Amino acid sequence: MKYAVGEAGRAAFSVFFMQTPSFLAHQRAMKETKGCNNAESLFGLEETPSDNEIRNLLDPVCPDELSGMFRWVFEELDGQSSAA
Repeated sequence: MKYAVGEAGRAAFSVFFMQTPSFLAHQRAMKETKGCNNAESLFGLEETPSDNEIRNLLDPVCPDELSGMFRWVFEELDGQSSAA
């Protein structure tokens, strides 16, 4: 299956969010037992790319292309903590 760079980015981010040693295995097991998984419900992924597929898509992306999104996420999270 071919994945879009955005899907790979969301899958890569979700690894940090979930903090599991084998994210893909965990998502597959969750899908099997519960009918859906966090990659689908939280990150909007229809299929979860493997680690190698994520690397192949994201390695060529220049970090400068992601800095705007990183800054936006950071500012959103920072705003949430000061609003609480």
